[in-house]
Amino acid sequence: MSRRVLIADDSAVARVSVARRVRANGIVVEERDSVASASSVDVEGLACALLDLDLGDGLGTEIAARLRAGADGLPIAFFSSTSSPEVLAQAATFGPVFAKPDELDLAVDWVRRNSRRSQSSD
Repeated sequence: MSRRVLIADDSAVARVSVARRVRANGIVVEERDSVASASSVDVEGLACALLDLDLGDGLGTEIAARLRAGADGLPIAFFSSTSSPEVLAQAATFGPVFAKPDELDLAVDWVRRNSRRSQSSD
């Protein structure tokens, strides 16, 4: 089964931009625009997830908790332009938090590294 990554952001511009850059590295991407749509992602074969913290219909940390329930140890990172200190602290318990848009290069590099690490462990 092909390893893939989940990228969830309610901003189509940000989501498509990041997904395009990840796909350019030959990585399969599943794009989602909400907590509701991301919650239906099958964790089987998922290499990692990059989630926006504020998805309009909820928080990326909600998705992270569901993903981890199905795949303990799944690498999860977040990207966000704004968020409360409490939400940032909760997100940091799952993985790194990248500032949007300034750290998007770092977020894409994180996805690349975690996708390769996952593929080499198969």
